[in-house]
Amino acid sequence: MEFAEDAKQEIEKNLKEIMRNTNADDRDRIEIEKELRSTYYEAAESAARSRGAARVTAADVVAAKADMGSPLETAECLTKSYAGTLRRAGFWPRLAAFLIDNIIMVVASLIIMAPMFFVMAALDSPTDSAIPLAGNSMPVYTLAFALMFVTMISVIIIAFGYYIVLEGRYGYTAGKYLLGLKVLKTDGTKAGYKEALLRNLSKYINNLIVIDALIMLIFFNKEKQRGFDRIANTMVVHARG
Repeated sequence: MEFAEDAKQEIEKNLKEIMRNTNADDRDRIEIEKELRSTYYEAAESAARSRGAARVTAADVVAAKADMGSPLETAECLTKSYAGTLRRAGFWPRLAAFLIDNIIMVVASLIIMAPMFFVMAALDSPTDSAIPLAGNSMPVYTLAFALMFVTMISVIIIAFGYYIVLEGRYGYTAGKYLLGLKVLKTDGTKAGYKEALLRNLSKYINNLIVIDALIMLIFFNKEKQRGFDRIANTMVVHARG
């Protein structure tokens, strides 16, 4: 049966959305997309025949999608069914990502702190202790205090928000992205901010991250989960390859 161009475009749009939200190994993704495309074409043809048409249109694809479920529902079902095939990341790649992330946070903190260092240096300068600002003069120590406060808040936000925001929003930090790792729920679906907060609590309590990592090596090495991964019901997988 002939397919109209808008029908093909509608199918590809749905497939793209499904695959974007499906977590599976690369080799599985190829098979999944192939099977889905075949299923969509067959369902759209069936919808066209049911109305006595000889040509499949976008409306037939929409009708087929209504029977199959939304792309997000389809992606969630596929993700859960393939969760067991995902390759979990072990200690060393996760440690490497952790070190990269800490280097990034230190560099970002130093960049944010640079203006404060400049003003503090000005305090020790024998020159005039006032800095022109918008036509007036602001004492250097006042500006230093304001910058110190803003800097402190900014560094705290970076320290506490880096992992939670990035993993909760995207599923990975910069370090994990560079190493092809991703944080997911154990059923393969996307982790949210709650899971990101729970799994990263050990990073904010003095030395607990070391104990948490040892728990993974000793007790949950097969599952490749830290203790707080177990609490958050999360896992770290190789997102590429």
